[in-house]
Amino acid sequence: MKFTYRSFDFYLSLASALVLAQTAQAQTAQAQTAPTQTAPTQVTPVEDTGSGGEIIVTAERRATDLQKTAIAISAFTPELLEQRNITSVRDLAGQVPNLFVARTSISHTTQTFSLRGVGESDPIQEPVLAVYVDDVYVPRQIGSMSEFVDLERVELLRGPQGTLYGRNSSAGALRLITRDPDDTTHVTAEAGYGSYNDVQLRALVSGPIVKDVLSASISYIHRTRDGVTYNPTLGHDVNRIDLDGWRGKLRFTGINDLDALLTLNVIRDRSDSRSYIPVNQPGGTFSRRRSYSEVEPLQHLNALNGSLRLIYTLSPQLSIKSITAAGGFNLNPVYYENDGQAALIQKNLIHYNDKFLSQEVQLNGEFGDVSFTSGLFYLHERFFVERDGFSRTGTAATAPVNKQRAHNITYTDAYAVFGEGTWKADDIFSVTAGIRGTIEKKRFVFDNKVIDDNRNVVSQSIAGEAEKTWKALTPKVSVQAQWTPNLLNYLTWSRGFKSGGFDNRATRLDLATLPFNPEKVTTYEGGLKATLFGRALRSNLAVFYNDYKDLQVSFYDPAYVGSRRGNAGKAHSWGVELENDLRLTDALSFQGSVGYLKAVYDDYKGAGGNGVNADGNPLTNAPKWSLSGGTTYDLPLGASGSHLRLSANAQYQSSFYANALARTQDRVPGQTFVNGSVTWVLPDDRFQVALTGKNILGANKPVSSAYTPTTGVYYRNYADPATVLASVRFSY
Repeated sequence: MKFTYRSFDFYLSLASALVLAQTAQAQTAQAQTAPTQTAPTQVTPVEDTGSGGEIIVTAERRATDLQKTAIAISAFTPELLEQRNITSVRDLAGQVPNLFVARTSISHTTQTFSLRGVGESDPIQEPVLAVYVDDVYVPRQIGSMSEFVDLERVELLRGPQGTLYGRNSSAGALRLITRDPDDTTHVTAEAGYGSYNDVQLRALVSGPIVKDVLSASISYIHRTRDGVTYNPTLGHDVNRIDLDGWRGKLRFTGINDLDALLTLNVIRDRSDSRSYIPVNQPGGTFSRRRSYSEVEPLQHLNALNGSLRLIYTLSPQLSIKSITAAGGFNLNPVYYENDGQAALIQKNLIHYNDKFLSQEVQLNGEFGDVSFTSGLFYLHERFFVERDGFSRTGTAATAPVNKQRAHNITYTDAYAVFGEGTWKADDIFSVTAGIRGTIEKKRFVFDNKVIDDNRNVVSQSIAGEAEKTWKALTPKVSVQAQWTPNLLNYLTWSRGFKSGGFDNRATRLDLATLPFNPEKVTTYEGGLKATLFGRALRSNLAVFYNDYKDLQVSFYDPAYVGSRRGNAGKAHSWGVELENDLRLTDALSFQGSVGYLKAVYDDYKGAGGNGVNADGNPLTNAPKWSLSGGTTYDLPLGASGSHLRLSANAQYQSSFYANALARTQDRVPGQTFVNGSVTWVLPDDRFQVALTGKNILGANKPVSSAYTPTTGVYYRNYADPATVLASVRFSY
């Protein structure tokens, strides 16, 4: 039998599952009779992260051991991020079971997600997977793709999280936690150069200004890269990267029991908007690295946000936390074409502007056998859209062209009260109960025009406004059993909610004033977390079922000749997730995970227009299988204290559909991506020289697809080709 990386991951996952079952039985027997001999294993326990080999997470708003937290969580420490070559949010693709991260998007700093079969593929809609950076909610998927420089931890929580977090998180929550300054001086500087003139600079300076009173940090990232696609129509390469980002923090701890942190984030992105690869190319040839769009892919994003976090310790058992944030982005212009062809079919010239203000107050406590978190949350957002759209109404070159200017503003005011508490009934059993109350108001103001070829206004199309308020109560109940210090079992029932809204692409009065319904989910989940062989192996298993009603969708309506926003009646998903982290010695470790997912539209009428339904079809962006595996080995180099760190990892996702109609053209094939690195670590770990490769086997199948027969649009997207990066890093 041929041995492959995927087969290794499968056998590791299978062995882990067997070990879990056998360990549970053995520990039950040991509770009844005293052990007479030690376990027959030669695996060496390793203290890898934190005290006792623990990975500490703050998913429940307090520091807890990952293995004793009754939530399906994937956690990445800085060491694990480095081992898996994860330098940005997009690099999480394939690293977490049943998490779909689009490998390409409309722009470099825009990212879309799907978790356990449910997500939001339209980048201008509100996400189902909530993204938080240092506890601050990111309200749009535009600007949600972060490159890492001062990261302390990444946490991905699966399932509804409304009783723990300020914003509704019906599918899950992605938390990016960056390093806070303290009285210890930290300096990091990294420079790299790689394929396609990829220049990367990262730096961090952190330390005290006044000891025990005031500390500060500043981090910076710069990245430029030539395009990986050539456009003969424009005469230059496209899909280029040009990004700068800054983060500054000022922390005050000069008053007893008070911790105040002021943070400022700035992003400047001049990367190209994405150029699509048409399936039908001139001359009957085809190249994965050719786009023929006549639209210059301009994309100018400026983002600025700031936050003030105050933590006041009322007593050793009780604290109050306030998070005040304000910011937004201006994306002007962003030009892109929805077909990749030289002829005008679908062209969009857009200005987006977003402004938000949020306030969250938490009261967190732990009194004996009872611990709790509670909070109040408010969000005000103003999302402005001006879109000049040119779309041909047929496939013929002489077909009429619609020329519309969508000019609208969506105002959101969201209020919530939330909380959950856990009661430890005895040494084994605990019960958690929580509830969230949400009130959300949307006001939609629109003023659309008909324009000419030069974008001059010809006439008024529609104008007016509409508003609606939605309310919801979403509870959660969980039962946990800590059978032994190293074996946790839990069962959870919860509900999630995503507010309704209005279609900001609507160019007809009836559609502009017609709200789409809220999205609701009921989730059932069971989990098992085990720490085995003296903490050498962490193995976590989760089984879930999601029942969705009024799933929010964007779809193409031939009668409307454009995209519309609405609801699919019902959908469900169920699956299994298994994650393993095995450290055999101080020098050798393995990671492996597997996810199985079955996600189906139960009732989806009009998915392709009137009478064209998708009942029984798979949900979009929902691969049935997601597998990942990796290994790291530290090879000592003589007695100097330096060593080579060899890391390799692979991710496989099976085929999926990019459209609910599940046509042949909508199918995106499964494929495997392999990354690796060789790092020379000098004594004291202060200097590192690394050679990193991404997609080193050159996976070249499509990662997305779009097909609209009425307009002749049929394009695909491809991930970046094989690349290498040489870098030098200094840390102090």
